Amino acid sequence: MNPLIFFPLLAFLLGVFVSIFLFIDWLRHGRRPWFLLLWAVALFLFYWFQVPVVLTNLGVVIVVANFNLFFALTFPITFLSLILIFLGVLEITKTPIGKWVKGALVLWLLSSIIFFVWQFVANEGIIKTYSLPLVGNLVFYLPIRILIIGTLLRWLLKTGTKTILGYLGAIGVIGESVLGIVRNVLILKSVLFYPPEFWYVVLSGLKIFFMLQTFSIFLISFGFLFLHRMYYRSRTAPEGKS
Repeated sequence: MNPLIFFPLLAFLLGVFVSIFLFIDWLRHGRRPWFLLLWAVALFLFYWFQVPVVLTNLGVVIVVANFNLFFALTFPITFLSLILIFLGVLEITKTPIGKWVKGALVLWLLSSIIFFVWQFVANEGIIKTYSLPLVGNLVFYLPIRILIIGTLLRWLLKTGTKTILGYLGAIGVIGESVLGIVRNVLILKSVLFYPPEFWYVVLSGLKIFFMLQTFSIFLISFGFLFLHRMYYRSRTAPEGKS
């Protein structure tokens, strides 16, 4: 067994544990607050990107057809995860959004569903064109990550006392989004010079990509845990603490 398996496997198990913990805690507190459920589902969807690197390090051979199907599926799944993370961030930071912003987000989400379904159905789960990585990364992934970063930064910069848990949690989630943007750039930089049938070979040799994925799981898992603790401590803290 490849000794390098333990780090991504640990990240995978951490993601499973935190998503289950948040879901159980959501049930335990009377199915509230909603950000616990949103983040539990988001993390459950998010950590599946670890599957290829775990299987590869276990010695499992992944054929190109299976990789294409996995890649085509995880693109929309990961975007949905990011949407849920963003909605949870809006709730825990108590960030109000106007009706037109809500409308724009709904239209954006619907357009993403149409795009990803069309990509999957029209191409039968096989990546045949450059539109999936281009549109997926630049039109959907990049903007939602920027929204997550911007919302948390505005919250951190607002006047008022912040606890160390709040800072650590926000930094964890922001850090994941930053690493996510770096991964998006790496994908575009790496695959656009090759036809789609060679993308599996290109990405499977891009070790830094999978390392960044692993770090992302650690960052966002601990970020959620810290913000979770901040929320419950703030409920019993004197007014003005957050």
